[in-house]
Amino acid sequence: MFLLALCNPALASWAITDLAVLEDAAGSQTIASVTQPDRAAAFKSAPHGFSAGFSRSAHWMRFTLPAPPPTHGAGAQSCWRSTHPTWTSCSSTCLGPRPRAPSASSTPATCCPRRPRNTYRAFVFQVDFADARPRTVHVRLRTTSSSVLAVRAWQPRHFVAQAAREYALLGLLLGLFTAALITNLWQSPWRRETIYRRYIAYLLANMANIIGVNGLAAEFLFPQSPFWANHWVSLGTLSVIIFGTRFYMEALDLAHAQAWMRWLYRMQLWVAVLCLPAPFLDFYPEVARVVLPLASLTLLIGAVRSVQLWRQKNANGKLLLLAHLLSLVGSVSVVPTLLGLFPGQLWLIYGFQLGPLGTLVALQLMLSQRTRVMQAQLLQASLDAEIAEATARQERAEREHQRHFLSMLTHELRTPLSVIRMRLGAQEPTLRMQSHARQAVRDIDAIVERCALVSQLEDKATQVQRVPCDIGALVAEVIALQPPGAAGRISLRLAPDAASASLSSDLLLLRTILGNLIDNALKYAPQGAPVRIDVAAAHHGERPGVAIQVSNPPGVAGLPDPARIFEKYYRAPGAHQQSGSGLGLHIAQALAQRLGGSIECHAEPGVVTFVLWLPL
Repeated sequence: MFLLALCNPALASWAITDLAVLEDAAGSQTIASVTQPDRAAAFKSAPHGFSAGFSRSAHWMRFTLPAPPPTHGAGAQSCWRSTHPTWTSCSSTCLGPRPRAPSASSTPATCCPRRPRNTYRAFVFQVDFADARPRTVHVRLRTTSSSVLAVRAWQPRHFVAQAAREYALLGLLLGLFTAALITNLWQSPWRRETIYRRYIAYLLANMANIIGVNGLAAEFLFPQSPFWANHWVSLGTLSVIIFGTRFYMEALDLAHAQAWMRWLYRMQLWVAVLCLPAPFLDFYPEVARVVLPLASLTLLIGAVRSVQLWRQKNANGKLLLLAHLLSLVGSVSVVPTLLGLFPGQLWLIYGFQLGPLGTLVALQLMLSQRTRVMQAQLLQASLDAEIAEATARQERAEREHQRHFLSMLTHELRTPLSVIRMRLGAQEPTLRMQSHARQAVRDIDAIVERCALVSQLEDKATQVQRVPCDIGALVAEVIALQPPGAAGRISLRLAPDAASASLSSDLLLLRTILGNLIDNALKYAPQGAPVRIDVAAAHHGERPGVAIQVSNPPGVAGLPDPARIFEKYYRAPGAHQQSGSGLGLHIAQALAQRLGGSIECHAEPGVVTFVLWLPL
């Protein structure tokens, strides 16, 4: 789109201000005709650069190159370049200064226009100076894209450094786009979110367009195919409009915007799609005059929609507004230039590359913010699911607990109630029947009392009140409270070290523990079998304490499962012949833990032993 001249040995670079332009609408002029003295007045001065927009006319440019000094006696050389990769035709002729005699003709200097393959991304023209006189350069320009020209002179040795800087900046620009592309592909939201897929397509379209407008496609991709190199930029521009429109339709939430906004975006999308064949049908100059202003108008409407989203407290409103403003800066700088409204200044021409870069940053921040919100929502949803699952498990456990409780209560109350019912239905109850009825009432009282105690333990309503305890006297007291005939089956052996131990514990809770252990031993031992209680001092780890062992031979219920014996409602398969709630040992273990102690069960052939250890 623009042209640089290399020649001056004194300055690194400077602007060419004597640029003049002659329009050749029919394309019939030649170098011989435009260099005639009578045509000099037909050239119009363009000191700030030239832009004819999307024109089918050929244009002749004229400017002067001063000669560089010769190097080591050799002839001096200079060159100028054009970085417009889509010129259909470009020719250059360099003439020496016109002689003062009007009849003499100017002599063309050696001029070799060429674009080296894999050497530079644009046309490079070399000029050989035979002497120190300045040369007047005539350039014929005709393009399928916009006719834009800006001229600046450079020292030859600075050209290589400048070209290296240009490639480095282009590499950095494409590297940023590539990094954004990899980042979005690496993240998983694009697999399930439409907006991320559209953004990736928009990124790819911008990368392709930048590669085309900077001549990289012509240099590296299609060095031998001018047809595709020329049309790359046109197709890239239309692709940016198509994929950008699709992305912004999603990002701006146009589904909830005013109808006229939706229609405008849809119109731009379909206009750009229908215009895709235009470069191949040689209609692109006419198409560009419509598509580019429409795209700028859509950007302006997008900025208005971004303000609406911002005012609606949409989290993306600010960044969308920033992205549109940056795109508008690039559009305002380049579109009028491409349409021929502004001269071909370099900063105007390259504004379009800064616009997409800033837009990329703003949109990437917006999508990163969206990703963080999505991740937070997914995390919250996961936490909610875990809480719901935990609540469901708790509800299932509570229902299971209620089922067990009702099953236990129904089963265990059925036998004593049947005994009481039999006693109440008898006309003349016997003493044995009376005794069984009283025992049934005691069984019902024990079940109710244990259920109430379990409820207190679960609600942590039991309070520990420690007082000095005589463990021997306390065990003897609990034995004495057993039913008549049961106490005679119990033998107590108290070791001297236990009798002298100063135990501090809660008397009420300790009586309950001992009562449950002794009741369990009497109930599940064979009829009339002895129950032995051993009390002795014992250490648990390094802590001193007292160990109380309650042992009995197994009865018809068999050996219990030591791993489940303390579970709530657990009863051995053969234990259901005896009334009980399955809560006694569970209560004993819970109370022992409240007192800082423990209970263990050892089931061996011929004996079942429960060991209660209490700290001093």
